[in-house]
Amino acid sequence: MKRLCLVLISALFILHCTGESVLELIHPTDGELVTVPFTFIWSSVENSIDYRIEVDTDIAFSSPVIATDVSDTTYDAANLDTLMYYWRVAAYDENDGLGGFTDPDSFRVTGSAYPRNFLTAITVLSSAHSIDITPNGNEVWVNHNGQYDTMVYVISTVTNQVTHQIPVSGSDGAELQITQDGQFAYFCAGSDHAGIVEINTSTHTHTRTFNFYVYSWPEGPDGYGIATTQNNSDIFAAHAAADYGYGCITKFNVSTGALIDSTHLPWICDVALNHAGTKLYAVSESDDIFYEIDPATLTVTNQMSVLSNPRYLAITADDDYAFISHLNSEMIYVVDLNAFSLVTTIDATSGHGHLRFTPDQKYLYALNHATRTMNIIDVSNPSSPFIVENLNLGGSYGALKSICFSPDGMRAYIVASQGNIVVLTR
Repeated sequence: MKRLCLVLISALFILHCTGESVLELIHPTDGELVTVPFTFIWSSVENSIDYRIEVDTDIAFSSPVIATDVSDTTYDAANLDTLMYYWRVAAYDENDGLGGFTDPDSFRVTGSAYPRNFLTAITVLSSAHSIDITPNGNEVWVNHNGQYDTMVYVISTVTNQVTHQIPVSGSDGAELQITQDGQFAYFCAGSDHAGIVEINTSTHTHTRTFNFYVYSWPEGPDGYGIATTQNNSDIFAAHAAADYGYGCITKFNVSTGALIDSTHLPWICDVALNHAGTKLYAVSESDDIFYEIDPATLTVTNQMSVLSNPRYLAITADDDYAFISHLNSEMIYVVDLNAFSLVTTIDATSGHGHLRFTPDQKYLYALNHATRTMNIIDVSNPSSPFIVENLNLGGSYGALKSICFSPDGMRAYIVASQGNIVVLTR
């Protein structure tokens, strides 16, 4: 801060003495260590209409990684590797003539503010679908979709190796969740062994399946979402249905495995409990509705229209906002849950699926089912979110299906449908 003040004072002194403004690089300078994303800052020049910024690993700027014109005296950088860089700025005058560049200054990128750098890819079965991580961060669990009597894979986060393959009767595995206490993993399965699958995380065994036939077609819960209470007393499951217009939400007692209650709502794709456990939220893909529900009685307490084919929900840790992705829209909705009204939308790549916050709640990852890309969204102010990067994993991984993060937020584990878990690090 002292150095920054001295730079500004020096610039003002030169301006006072010469009567001319001088272009100065303000941040970052002198080999400063930065983590992406960050903002380049420089001083303004009188009568300048635009500026040109160049960034390169070579002080001769032979192949700039950034070379662009901007109208402001700042530029946001979100996609730089962990290297030493040089940067410089030149100003355009009122006749669109480009003046001389500043002397270059340097900085070093030490890492990113969120996981974005490829670390490894772990091979699992094809049609990998959903993923979660144990509360202690030691194991990642992944299920698979479209396979009969399939396996749930358990992966060590220390070695990035598969340590267990757990046989599970039933196919079409949906969202997998590990309980807050880390004792069990749950997900909905279809086919002839329909119901909610329970796996003991200590013994790595399939302990039981909660079977039921209500509202949905005989295969049971075929929605994508599942929600467990904080104390693991109840489970809520989303049901789509064989036909639009049918579907429901079911509530089970974990201790007995018995169905407690159900409510008919059309084509429910996802459900999510707020962290206080006082509200249940759901999206209907057929009717394009976002529901607020009393989890005690399963009665709808509020609802609002959203865009076509809402698919996934993410609730902020303070329970104030919901983010809703849409399969057939470029927009992600942001809803104020206290006012139950739309706050803003995020204009993103179409076909968004799974949503998940980083543990520090500063970023939201929005996966794209149709491509190998994901939008990383700054949600530090949930009412004014913005995309900081569209990250392309490359390779032949297939559609990106689900994501989870290590408890410290240093790594991201992403399910790709061709049978890989892609691991990103800071």
